[in-house]
Amino acid sequence: MRVAVPTPHVSDLFAPMRAELLHILANLTDDQWNAPTACAEWTVRDVALHVLGDDMGLLSGLRDQDSPTGRFEDFGDLVTFINARNAVWVEATRRLSRTLLVSLLSFTGAQWADYATRVDPETPGGPIGWTGNSQDSMGLHLARELTEYWMHHQHICEAVSITNLKDARYLHTVLSTFVHCLPQTYRQIEAPQDTLVKVLITGKGGGEWHLVREAERWRLYANTNLIPISTVTMDTDTAWRLFTKGINPRQLDVHLKVDGDQSLGQIMRQAVAIIA
Repeated sequence: MRVAVPTPHVSDLFAPMRAELLHILANLTDDQWNAPTACAEWTVRDVALHVLGDDMGLLSGLRDQDSPTGRFEDFGDLVTFINARNAVWVEATRRLSRTLLVSLLSFTGAQWADYATRVDPETPGGPIGWTGNSQDSMGLHLARELTEYWMHHQHICEAVSITNLKDARYLHTVLSTFVHCLPQTYRQIEAPQDTLVKVLITGKGGGEWHLVREAERWRLYANTNLIPISTVTMDTDTAWRLFTKGINPRQLDVHLKVDGDQSLGQIMRQAVAIIA
């Protein structure tokens, strides 16, 4: 018995997420706008500008099919290109006033939320990159974009000491998306066929996923009847920070627990579900 991980359906979450962001930004002090964030050398204002850039890029590329694309030899070249483009965008748009920035985020956010509701999540959308798949569903693509917006939302909130969008509804959706990176994380790890690494994320919004070694590769399932050779347990806060490279090894030592095969379970520390 192997239960497939369901295709994400997240389109209804974009509009309320943007509404929360706009409310937070509209009530920040001057000092809070200029507060440093976890994003190296970016302030709260810079992260908000980056979110606007994400809106512009997604609407132009996905909805309008009218955005320049490049050819890359490998994933590393793509990461370098994206990082450079993001830096140029933020530098160029720092001239925007905060009032105009919030207004534009409202405008583009509404367009993106509308587009997302009209996408069939079951249709193929090409590879995401960090899943290791040659083809990912549009549902997973939309969920990936949701995790990007949510992550930067948290960067802003943490910089100004606000807790927001950490209820079970958002956390489970985000973590259910991030775990799709695990087959890629384990892609070079050899193990007997039907080896199971169970991933248990505790706390509100958490869940359980099964990573199984099959004949040709590792695959992720919602559930199986296999007995785990290794069980990796962490809480939701540790999990989202791990997947986004936002936690240091010492913190992982405290909050990530491996039962059973240690060498196999510790591979989880290398999991990354962002393009970085």
